[in-house]
Amino acid sequence: MNHSFDIAIVGAGAFGSSCAYHLSFSGKKVLVLDLFQPPHSMGSSHGLTRIIREAYFEGPHYVPLVQQAYVLWDKLEKSSSQKLLLPTGGLMIGNPNGKVVNGALQSAQSYGLPFEYLDNKDIIERFPAFRPGPGDVGVYEQRAGILFPEHCIQTHLELASRSGNITFQFNSRVTGLEEIKGIIRITTSAGVFEAARVVLSAGAWMNDLLPGFELPLTVARQPLYWFNPGSVLPQFSGPDRHPVYIWELADQRMIYGFPNLGDGIKIAFHHGGRQTSPGTLEREVSPEELAEITAVLKEHFHLEPEFSRSSVCMYTNTTDEGFILDFHPFLKNLIIASPCSGHGFKFSSSIGKILSDLALGNTPELDISAFSLSRFVGQ
Repeated sequence: MNHSFDIAIVGAGAFGSSCAYHLSFSGKKVLVLDLFQPPHSMGSSHGLTRIIREAYFEGPHYVPLVQQAYVLWDKLEKSSSQKLLLPTGGLMIGNPNGKVVNGALQSAQSYGLPFEYLDNKDIIERFPAFRPGPGDVGVYEQRAGILFPEHCIQTHLELASRSGNITFQFNSRVTGLEEIKGIIRITTSAGVFEAARVVLSAGAWMNDLLPGFELPLTVARQPLYWFNPGSVLPQFSGPDRHPVYIWELADQRMIYGFPNLGDGIKIAFHHGGRQTSPGTLEREVSPEELAEITAVLKEHFHLEPEFSRSSVCMYTNTTDEGFILDFHPFLKNLIIASPCSGHGFKFSSSIGKILSDLALGNTPELDISAFSLSRFVGQ
């Protein structure tokens, strides 16, 4: 194997696989490294389903990014003849002055996005499986839906491989990154590689790989759960009557979930997981955790849930829960691409394009200044 490349990508999950796909059109020699064989269940890009939504409560500056992502997911579906996105509609629920509802309204109104504002009775009538509290309202957007993360990653990688200019080196641990005379040397368990530019999209492993520089990141353990709908209103658990949702509860905890696509209803807490690391992650869900999510499900849904299975993923969070898309402050040929802070997968089609532009020395079409490292000065 020739160990010299124009561009290397470290981490082939959500962002890295998409970056590889976009770089496959460039004619550049690209190396793609991953600790495991993607798609895999060891990081943050697994669990069968991810929400895509446009009225983005985290901030209006995400809207152009997700709008481009929709276009690129559609293009990827047509290029691959694969079904990657399932429209279901999306419901943001909570107190009208809360983060979720108020934030979704701000994004929708800022960009003129179509939406419906639903009161408590509207939610119950439209979506009988839901049991909102008396003060709960909803923002419904018809365009929201489900992405299938493992399938998306696999499709990005498969299409990238057709170009002939992408080399994959999986099941290989990166142990060092250093820049020597403008070239980045990548030391791995499979040998030493060199690249003129490196895209570091390693998620929860990010700080382990940054030479002489530590980002203000924390890694949180986030369990996922699947339940059979049971005997009560199972006819309302499918995607035609049960949209994807994010629900800000009265105690300000957030849950999110998906309709039954044949493997049960999926539900999880959004943020709030205990701090961990890839090497210490507890992958088994405790009885106490299962009891907690079951109680929430029974309280907020007209269902008799029967536990089916669970999984555990990781959120790699910044202090402001935003992304990082920027060059390393000292190694000018190293691009930091991550973390997702628990809400990044939907954007990966678009962010992969942005990363490919940065790696090629081009200016991205979209403004990414909100994701610069400069906002962490002093941290």
